[in-house]
Amino acid sequence: MKKVLITGGSQGIGQAIAQKFLNENYEVHNISRHTPQYSHLHLHHWQADMVHYDQIEKVIQQIGQFDVLINNAGYMNTLTAASYSWEEMQKIMHVNLIHTMQLSIDVAENIFKKQKSGRIISMASIAGQIGHPDIWYGISKAGVINGMRSLARSHAQHNIQIFSLAPGPVETQMMQKIPIERQKRLKEATLNQQFCQTQEIAETAFWLAQAAPNCLSGEVFDLNNGVNCR
Repeated sequence: MKKVLITGGSQGIGQAIAQKFLNENYEVHNISRHTPQYSHLHLHHWQADMVHYDQIEKVIQQIGQFDVLINNAGYMNTLTAASYSWEEMQKIMHVNLIHTMQLSIDVAENIFKKQKSGRIISMASIAGQIGHPDIWYGISKAGVINGMRSLARSHAQHNIQIFSLAPGPVETQMMQKIPIERQKRLKEATLNQQFCQTQEIAETAFWLAQAAPNCLSGEVFDLNNGVNCR
């Protein structure tokens, strides 16, 4: 049985991804602050916080070898650039970028390189591709895109494939943090006036983990209902 590690798999997009892999007969290891409200024989939950990387390191040591890493854990708010405190900026950068990259590097170097195979899929965002009202969120996601491309380049020779997903607006609890008027504008910007669904993200993540050709490594896949259509 293949094994996948996902961060932030207890709700929203992460839950949809975890359940997709469970349905496809994967053993799923979920690292999250929150206990998932679903259960499965092959689901293993590890309570840890991406803010504190030492907690993540301990979990990785206990899990051992696995086949796929999905970096889904993320943090956002709706603050303007001038409203950010130093602490808030540090938190969003550590969760979304710094510790996501550190986890990816550690897994690539210490697990995937040794087993000569592995796939890493990281959740970026359309916010990392365009100017974004939440400036530090956008910066953190742009960093994920660049970081994953760099990692894909440096680890291709070890049969490690690395991809980024860049969703636009998605129908999740996180969407409820966004003011109603802004939600309305976001929906109107799509081709069909609909937000992406979590299941659509999950299906894409599974395809990248299971079936996507190696030649796509380093690519960013937009899932935004045409918001960024060009």
